[in-house]
Amino acid sequence: MELQAFLTALEERIARYDLLCHPYYQAWSAGQLTREDLREYASDYYHHVAAFPAYLSALHSRLDDGELRRAVLGNLCDEEIQGRPHSELWLDFAEGMGADRDQVRQRVPLPQLRELIAEFRRVAREGATPEALAAFYAYESQVPRIAKTKADGLARHYGADARTCGYFELHQFADVEHSQVWRDLLSAEIAANPEQASAALDAAEKGAQALWKALDGMEARRSRRSGNSRR
Repeated sequence: MELQAFLTALEERIARYDLLCHPYYQAWSAGQLTREDLREYASDYYHHVAAFPAYLSALHSRLDDGELRRAVLGNLCDEEIQGRPHSELWLDFAEGMGADRDQVRQRVPLPQLRELIAEFRRVAREGATPEALAAFYAYESQVPRIAKTKADGLARHYGADARTCGYFELHQFADVEHSQVWRDLLSAEIAANPEQASAALDAAEKGAQALWKALDGMEARRSRRSGNSRR
């Protein structure tokens, strides 16, 4: 597969699961989620945010010395060393929605969140390098748009302060660079190993689908609560 055809297919695969089109995020943008919805979302999704550096570390540990390994390490440093760890910024969001930080850390997340974490752990530990890069790209390429939408919604509908919105304010910009790094690294891998294009596309779609299904779990819980409250 030609590189440009691969990149076009990559974006198409991810767009099938454009998270801003998910009913849960649309409800967030419209101010239709309750603070309890957001508190539970923050408490569950924290575990994926907290695990992301471990995904990066798992891939980093398998790579030979070179530009690729250093690029993965650079992303890992951004997550945990440069400034406050991103997981702590997420806990600021959870706390702003009324959650207790320690209880969030100890929470057992929804099954769909556990499946999301398992998928990213699997591809980081066992997938070929282009597969892992494609999965990371499927996640971080969506984050800047989503982060802006979330921050705007939190401020407009829920009166969230700067500390509560800090994670999303940062990721409007940080993941623009991160996603471009993944795209560039993935392009180089596919140019050198075009036979791996199909597997990389499948990995990107699986990652995007796992992220979508995590929101399915959130939306199902919200629907059950809304149904019970009407009884």
